[in-house]
Amino acid sequence: MSFRLAVSIKGQLIQKIAPPAELEGLLDATLFLRGPLMDSARGNPEEAWRAIGGPATGISLIAPVQVHGTAFLEEKALWALPSRPRADGILLDKGVSAGSLRFADCLPLLMASRHPRPWALMVHAGFEGTAKGIVHQALEFLCGRIQGFQAKNAFAWIGPGIGPCCYTRRKTGDEKTALGLKSLPRESWTDLGESIRFDIPEALRIQLLSLGLKEDRLFRHGICTSCHPEQFYSYRAGDSRARIFFIVRSGPAVHNRHPWWENI
Repeated sequence: MSFRLAVSIKGQLIQKIAPPAELEGLLDATLFLRGPLMDSARGNPEEAWRAIGGPATGISLIAPVQVHGTAFLEEKALWALPSRPRADGILLDKGVSAGSLRFADCLPLLMASRHPRPWALMVHAGFEGTAKGIVHQALEFLCGRIQGFQAKNAFAWIGPGIGPCCYTRRKTGDEKTALGLKSLPRESWTDLGESIRFDIPEALRIQLLSLGLKEDRLFRHGICTSCHPEQFYSYRAGDSRARIFFIVRSGPAVHNRHPWWENI
């Protein structure tokens, strides 16, 4: 119940999340990592969707403009392409639409459960969004949209992103650093004197556990995108436009349609 090994199809790296048995047929989550399809898309979700054959599936795609904020969308036809509302999370519970978010050092966060009905929430969790409290906002959003929601029944996956080995910020004169020092768990940052080393995956883990998720239902990818540019796109390593493309479907209708990447 974690991340499957990445596979290469004609040079395009693809990695799937392995759902637990109780979510089989109700959840599909795939990361399109570095490769020629994502190179050609250059971070454009419409181009990425076209490159992987998404339009041929008849599935609509929700692809918000990400703004490092804490707003969420629901799975509704009016939010699908060509509409591009501003948001950093998508609740998927019908299986009719796919949700997509893009990453190049920020972390993909996925939460899912079949209780009280099947749902998944995908989140763009970078330093800024995490410092602004996107995890807390996500659980508040779920409480308001999923009647009977309980965090203890959810699974969560923290995807690939920049690790503490590569992520430091200037200690003074940076308002975002100040926000991080104020709001992120103390265990997730280290004072290096003139700079601060931030561990965003650890901050997400601590925040999720503090809000009621169970440790044995939480999975971390654990690989730093900046350290491994042969597999991932990394803004800090020089990828200014190309992005990891994260696709998620969730709900009772997921098993009715089978895009080719579901069989990887």
